[in-house]
Amino acid sequence: MGDRGRRVGRVLAVLALGAAIGLALAPAAGAQIKVRTIAAGLSYENFSRTVFWGGDAEASKIVANLVTARADLGLGKGVVVGLNAGLALTGNEGLVFDALPISLELGAKTLRGFSLGADVVAPVDKFSDFEISGTGRLVYSFGMAKTWTLQDFAVEGRARGESSWIEAAAGPRVSYLFFRRVVPYVEVWARWLHASFTMTETLADLSGRETRRVRGDVSFSVALGADATVSDRIAVRAKAGILPYAGGVDGLVAVGVLYKF
Repeated sequence: MGDRGRRVGRVLAVLALGAAIGLALAPAAGAQIKVRTIAAGLSYENFSRTVFWGGDAEASKIVANLVTARADLGLGKGVVVGLNAGLALTGNEGLVFDALPISLELGAKTLRGFSLGADVVAPVDKFSDFEISGTGRLVYSFGMAKTWTLQDFAVEGRARGESSWIEAAAGPRVSYLFFRRVVPYVEVWARWLHASFTMTETLADLSGRETRRVRGDVSFSVALGADATVSDRIAVRAKAGILPYAGGVDGLVAVGVLYKF
């Protein structure tokens, strides 16, 4: 099994552990936990993160677009565990590789890849029309390699890039339950990100390989969202928020639709 296979295997194990933790958080009904609701659907998420790659004095930006299919398991008492998988489009604006035979700047190029994720929402307390929940998620994106032809050289040259990133996030959510079909909420998350990008370059007899990494960048986000019940079977979700950093803010937006079985 190659390095990527081992990485995917480890992430699948972590996602399974996350789902198991979500199950453990659910209250027992008799001797076992009963799944009361199953829902499936599609979701889209866009977020940006301003980060410092190892060795850089200036910040650059990671922009991710995720289009995923998801399944939600309702475990009773409001506990919901979600699993998702799909397509990831990741851009790394301002990323420079200067340890190669010919220095390269990635620019606005976007790499396609795949994503796997798990999330959980578990109510903790309720007072009046408000409910406090603990929330968390884990997302892993692993990219498909992309090759570019190096221009303006007398000899043939190629560059090959491959990226991956993993983000873990957790924090409280406060929901307002007054309305029957729409549940607005505010969510505050601490977010941890690890990313890597490997560039391989070949130019005639010259060749080189460089890996850039973001090692455990920590950020915080504040988001407003709402879950809306359109019918007995169909629900819609939407969320928008900001990720402040020194000198500015990044943004996030997510929308999704679910069909309840």
